[in-house]
Amino acid sequence: MPDATHLLDWIAIFAVTVTFVAAAITDATTYLIPHRYPAAVALAFAFYAIGKPAPVWYYGAAVAALMLAIGVLLFDRGMLGGGDVKLLAAAALWSGFEQLPLLLMVTSLAGGALALAHLSPLGRLMPARPGTPALGDFRSRLQQPIPFGVAIATGGVAVALTRFAS
Repeated sequence: MPDATHLLDWIAIFAVTVTFVAAAITDATTYLIPHRYPAAVALAFAFYAIGKPAPVWYYGAAVAALMLAIGVLLFDRGMLGGGDVKLLAAAALWSGFEQLPLLLMVTSLAGGALALAHLSPLGRLMPARPGTPALGDFRSRLQQPIPFGVAIATGGVAVALTRFAS
């Protein structure tokens, strides 16, 4: 039976990795994260957690609730989009308390790199948000939104890949 459990783990980790990549591509091109991506991440976690001890479920749900609450506050202040909040909460399911620092660190570093790329001359190569004027001077680029779902997905993939070792 341990072989079947490991196979289920591999399938769930593969599914969540593909889902994070798809969410990142969608956010980068449309600046939207459809509901299906956070739902698929949560479903993959449920699949992964089958047969795991109860704390895996409890801690995952607790961290997801915490990230959702923080995300709602950031959404209310216009700092994150709704899809970003849902994707972050779904990624937090996978992290639990023990991997939360990894999730937040990788997400922050990827977000910083994304912001720097957006402000650099590479920013002209990035797709503009639909309905916004083309990028002009540097000041207008500071006001353009950034597809932060890409950074969240990067952090989520980092957390999911650490599950191979466990």
